[in-house]
Amino acid sequence: MALLENSGPVFMQIARIIVIYFFALLMLRIAGKRRIARLSAFDILVIIALGAAVGDVMLYSEAQVPLWSGILVVFAVIFLQICISKLTEHHKFISFLVHGKATEVIRNGAIVWHNLESEDLTEDELMELLREKGIGDVKRVKEAVLEKSGELGLVLFDKKASRKVALRRRKSSF
Repeated sequence: MALLENSGPVFMQIARIIVIYFFALLMLRIAGKRRIARLSAFDILVIIALGAAVGDVMLYSEAQVPLWSGILVVFAVIFLQICISKLTEHHKFISFLVHGKATEVIRNGAIVWHNLESEDLTEDELMELLREKGIGDVKRVKEAVLEKSGELGLVLFDKKASRKVALRRRKSSF
C-alpha cells in the first residue's frame, strides 16, 4: 500500500530521466559525430559536465534540481563545446591551448627520447602502441607521431628503404 501512495514521485522521476536523456541525446547529435569521434582532454571535460548535469536531474527531485536547470546546463555545455571546436578550427593558438600538439616519438627508425619523456611515455608503452599497429620493431618506422588524440600515427619505411637503413647501420657499426 505504501508503494502505491508514493508512486507519483517515482513516475515523475522516470519522466524526468526520459526527458533529460533524450534532450542530451539530441544535443549530442546536433554537436555532430566528428566532434565526438575522438576524445581529447576537452572532450572528457564535456562528458564529465554533461554527466553531472544529466545525472543530477535524473537522480534528484524537481524541488532539488529543476528539470529546466538540467536542460539549460546540457544546452550550455554543448553550445560551448561547439563554439570552442569552431574556434579551434580557425585559430591555431586556441587549438594548441585546447588540444595540445602532436609529438614525434620515432624518427628514421630511432626513438626520440626527449619527446618520449616530455609526453610521459615509457619505452614499453611506446612498444605496446606499435604492437597494436602490428609493428614489432622500431627500425621499420620512418616516423611515429603521438597525435593530439593520443593515438599513434605511423609512417613506415618501404621495404627497399628499410633495407638501405639496415645496411647503413651494419656498415657504421664495424
